[in-house]
Formats: sequence, structure tokens, C-alpha cells
Amino acid sequence: MSSGRRFLILAGAAALLLFLWPGAWVSGAAVRKCPPFHLKTEDGKIINPLTGENADQPYSPRQTCGTCHNYEEITKGFHFQQGWDKIRDNFSLDKPWVLSDGMMGKM
Repeated sequence: MSSGRRFLILAGAAALLLFLWPGAWVSGAAVRKCPPFHLKTEDGKIINPLTGENADQPYSPRQTCGTCHNYEEITKGFHFQQGWDKIRDNFSLDKPWVLSDGMMGKM
């Protein structure tokens, strides 16, 4: 068997193995995920919808996510800021609950 043919067979086998290998196509960022966590209020209190504890309070991304993630850096990102300049009380006269075009925070 010629060395060129042997190389093609080995390269094909390696490509097939890479294609069939579980998780070979998943990037490192996709594999990492947040562990289970509690939603927290701005005061850092846990929101428990099952018992109703602090369930009437909005969750705080700063308190909830900022424990593990750099909240200050994330909030400076383009997609996080997108649409902030379009929020206004009279955005939709027929739907007063709509304050923007909905692009805020979307990717």
C-alpha cells in the first residue's frame, strides 16, 4: 500500500472518529453552565416561589448573577445596552404597558 493511500485512510478514519466522538462539536463555552442557584432580590434575599417568600419582589440580576459573573462588565456590552435609548412612557399610545420596541437585551 502506498504511503499516500495509507495517509488518506488514516485521515478519513480520524475525521470519522472526530465526527462521531460524543461532544466533539460542543465548544468549551457551551459545556460550562451555571450551577443551580436562587433568584435574589436587590437586598440579596432569596426569592422562593414555592413558599411565597419575597415572591412579590423583582429579581435582581446584580444579586443573582453577580455572585459568579462580572455584572459591571456584562452590563457594558452592546447587546445588553441595545434599546435603552428607545424606552419612553409614551412609546405606544394604544398599549401603554409597551415602553420600547423590545430590542433591549436581545442578541
